[in-house]
Amino acid sequence: MKTELLIPEQIISMLKAPGQANDTDLEISSDALRCTQTGNSYEFVDGVPSLLASTREATGDIGTRVHAFYEENPFPNYESIDDFGDLVSKGYSSSFSNELLREIGSNKCILECGCGTGQLSHFLQLNNNHVLGIDMSLNSLKLAIEFKLNNHLVRSGFAQMDLFSLAVKDESMDVVISHGVLHHTPDARRAFHEIIKKVKPGGIVVVGLYNAIARVPTWLRAKAMPLLGPNIDYIARTRIMDERKREIWTKDQYFNPHETWHSIDEVMNWFSEENVEYLNCRPSIYDTDGEGDAGMFDKTSPGTRYQRVVTQLSWLNSIAREGAVFDVIGRKRE
Repeated sequence: MKTELLIPEQIISMLKAPGQANDTDLEISSDALRCTQTGNSYEFVDGVPSLLASTREATGDIGTRVHAFYEENPFPNYESIDDFGDLVSKGYSSSFSNELLREIGSNKCILECGCGTGQLSHFLQLNNNHVLGIDMSLNSLKLAIEFKLNNHLVRSGFAQMDLFSLAVKDESMDVVISHGVLHHTPDARRAFHEIIKKVKPGGIVVVGLYNAIARVPTWLRAKAMPLLGPNIDYIARTRIMDERKREIWTKDQYFNPHETWHSIDEVMNWFSEENVEYLNCRPSIYDTDGEGDAGMFDKTSPGTRYQRVVTQLSWLNSIAREGAVFDVIGRKRE
């Protein structure tokens, strides 16, 4: 694959020099990204475009420990995925990624914040979408780029970035997704503020977080796991055949160095503070028009506080055994 296709041209035009204003532009060369205004170069690290500000804000002990954790445990791995066809089949078999692609439609520019090994980013490039996946973990990004190159995928691109200093121009993306990521940052609320800047007015944001109620069984299992072993986890016991993938899943769920838990109401408050209109929730809020045939990006009722509490209690019998991540979807007001 030609170097200039490592990051699609449509995505390059939406990048800026890290830590700089929106009026800076980047161009790609054989082994670096160069700022056309300042001449500063940002070299690839082990083949990964790295867009970290040289004086980037330190994320402290939490950020350092989480970064080290995912360098050692790239998540998710590519077990049972030999080529792009296998990845597409896996994407369509997932109710979340399948509905997400359907709702996004075609010809969109998408930013995935915390893409890990890039599987969702690769899947979402279907329908002529262009996708930028960003992450701090070089080992995860190397797997994403290796899969991209081996399968000649031209509409997905990847770069190392800090969520708190994104080298992406403000209001440039049609869709911004952060699924299961912000709760591992030192400050989930501030991370949300940073990713919202990148959404176009009228664009969509999808944010997935650990739920404050549904995550409790995972915490209890973590206490029992040293005695009962990893098979106490439903996913590890029934869905993961590969030993390395089972090990990574178990570490991510039970031994991650940092996580926070959140509620539907908390995220709705974030939306209000950032001028984002609430659209929907996955899983849906109990006894509202979000249930049934409503699409993920359809405008639905948030229900009452009582309905939202009942919804989260009901998740103890559903998403609690699968990690307890819930997603709230909104549209940035124009």
